Amino acid sequence: MSALLEAADVRRVLLLSPPIADTVEVEQQDMVTAVDPFGLLRLGTYFRQRGCEVTLVDCLRDPMLDGRVRRHERKRLRCGDDGEAPVEKPVYHYGLTAHQLARRLETVSPPDLIAISTVFTWHAETTREAIDVCRRVHPQAKIVLGGNLATLCPDVAGKLGAHQVVAGDVPGAEFLPTAIDLCDATTRVDYLRLIKGCPFECSYCVTRLLNQGRTLARPPEQVYAELKAKFSQHGKRIFVFYDDFVLFRHTRYLDPFLDLVAQERLGVVLEFALGFSAALVDERFASRLRQAGVQRVILALETTSEARGKAMRRPQRLDQFVRAVRILQDYGYRGRHLRAFYLIGLPGQTMEEILRTLLWLYRLGVTPSLTTYTLTPRSQDMGHFGAQVSFRGLDELAPCLWRFAHPAMRVRELDAVYRYFHERFYAPQRILDSPTDDAVIRTMQRIARGGPGA
Repeated sequence: MSALLEAADVRRVLLLSPPIADTVEVEQQDMVTAVDPFGLLRLGTYFRQRGCEVTLVDCLRDPMLDGRVRRHERKRLRCGDDGEAPVEKPVYHYGLTAHQLARRLETVSPPDLIAISTVFTWHAETTREAIDVCRRVHPQAKIVLGGNLATLCPDVAGKLGAHQVVAGDVPGAEFLPTAIDLCDATTRVDYLRLIKGCPFECSYCVTRLLNQGRTLARPPEQVYAELKAKFSQHGKRIFVFYDDFVLFRHTRYLDPFLDLVAQERLGVVLEFALGFSAALVDERFASRLRQAGVQRVILALETTSEARGKAMRRPQRLDQFVRAVRILQDYGYRGRHLRAFYLIGLPGQTMEEILRTLLWLYRLGVTPSLTTYTLTPRSQDMGHFGAQVSFRGLDELAPCLWRFAHPAMRVRELDAVYRYFHERFYAPQRILDSPTDDAVIRTMQRIARGGPGA
């Protein structure tokens, strides 16, 4: 635990969500401002319980931006390493510039403590710049840096200028309600947490590491009481869960929670943003989802390759996925309301494999939610594939730079697939009948017709 976070003389706390630098895909898919900094918002409640005055500066959603989150091009980075003609992408600055952040911080009462959280490891550069501004404008404040960056890359985080780096969770804050009132009043959603952690160890994932190998849970009655209180106090009707594995012991936790929501019929909408394991979806569970007001269901597919699934330690079979899809469709989840996470840009993956899976999902009636593969520090995959990117900085591992592109899975084709198919649903016949010279679509047509090499 951080001595600075516990210091008795801390009376004013500033929570800071820093700007980011990323490729344009994060903006195109509404990934920049779609999710409020719910980790910091739980920390806001933690400090309020200690009697502190708490302020939030969210550099991605600040009113000073007037809704224009993309500010300027910072640099250009080479994509992939696939032998094709060089492909470069601009990396943009999203959020308040250093000058704007300084002006914003000047409006805040001088804090005793500034708590900064950075989620993605490839955003270290903008975090450092934000810390520099904080030290210049409020030199008396102590700065604590936390979040996934601090936990996964403590050596890097320790060089960004904060007075202290905090790895892992703040004890006692893991399940606190989000202080949603710190956000803009127009925020439509609020965030709940039932489960923290995951019992599985997929090779590309660091969830168990981030949670010290634990899977924690809250009594469903407490979560429902929080939902009702927030519904009453703030008028929020959309509640989003970012639980790592929300079906953990679901008969004890999630099922009773859904039953409570269904019984009182408050008219709320529930979103489970990280999806469900198809193996645990049955008729009773699908019925519960429908009765509780869940409008969209996401299944975690990740891969259709049996060999790749074993290598990735994915606890799922395709027959279980198909069975879950059929059950959910019987309860009205179809098209854009039934989605599947599918990883693209994996080491050794080919464009044929990707396009076959997309056609398979469309034939099943499922919308693909394409997840861009990221080689995450301290994951098992980093041990397997890290040598291929060992000469690159953290900022060069941003997902849509496609570090594992190769002649059978080129950067331009990956960009096209992401642009065409991410969270878009098409009837297979529409793809088959489209007159086009586009190489990706023509390949899909060949596969669909069973032509040579299909």
